[in-house]
Amino acid sequence: MHFPLHFSSQLRQHLRALRKARGLTQADLGRLLGVGQARIAEIENNPGVVSIDQMMKVLSALRASLTLHDDGADAMNAQHDEGVSKASSSAPRTSARKHSTPLTAKAPAKGNWDLHPMTGGGKHPPTSVLATRLDAKSSHDGQALRDANPHLDVQPTSRRNYIIRPKKGSW
Repeated sequence: MHFPLHFSSQLRQHLRALRKARGLTQADLGRLLGVGQARIAEIENNPGVVSIDQMMKVLSALRASLTLHDDGADAMNAQHDEGVSKASSSAPRTSARKHSTPLTAKAPAKGNWDLHPMTGGGKHPPTSVLATRLDAKSSHDGQALRDANPHLDVQPTSRRNYIIRPKKGSW
C-alpha cells in the first residue's frame, strides 16, 4: 500500500498502525532496534524530530520503506499527455533503474537465529537482513555471523540483534 505524506505529523498514525499490524508492542519494536519503549513512544508521537537515519531504521524494522515520488514529473507527464508541447526525442523512455539482486544472508550453524529480510519495499528485493539470536547469547555471535557471511557487512544493533548489509562499495 502507498500512503502519500505531505507533513511529518501524518507519519504518526502510520507508524503506530504499521507496528500494530506487525503484532509488535512499543517495547518489542524497541528491542528490535536496541532502544527503550519510551524512545519508540517518543518517535511515534513526534516523528518530525527524528533523524532520517533513525526513521529509516524504524521503518526497516517495521518492514516498510520510504519512497520519494516526484510530483512535478507527474504534472509534466500529464501536460504532455493532454497535448501541451514539450521538447522530447522520438525514442521511447526507458527506466534507468537497476534492480539489485536479493541479499542472501546465512545463519551460523550454532544457535537459534531468526533472519528477517528488511527494506525491500514493495517490488524491490531486500537490501539488508535483521539477524536476531533467539536463544542464549554468546560472546562470539557477531563473529559467527561474520564467518557465515564473509562477503557482507555485519553490525550489531543490540546484544541480540545484528544488521547484515552489502559491504560499502559493493553495489
